[in-house]
Amino acid sequence: MNLRNLKIYCKTEDDQDLIVNLILENYPDVQISTWEPDPVDTGSWGMFVDEFPARLWGQLVEFLTTEESWALDEDVEMALECEEPRMYAYYP
Repeated sequence: MNLRNLKIYCKTEDDQDLIVNLILENYPDVQISTWEPDPVDTGSWGMFVDEFPARLWGQLVEFLTTEESWALDEDVEMALECEEPRMYAYYP
């Protein structure tokens, strides 16, 4: 079963690119729509992710809580806002 409505917020374009590439390496059929900050000075980079397997959430959490996350410049925030399960995570 595929899930929809995962939102990932990043503080830099490089972090956005890294996470998009990480997702697409493992799940090339996932639908990702990215956005740029608005306004540029205070907004966030981010993405909406749809049609992804439920295990993607766990893989992203694992990436963000291990030594691999050193590649990120800043904090990342994720919110899974589908019917079930509803989850939120913040990784400084």
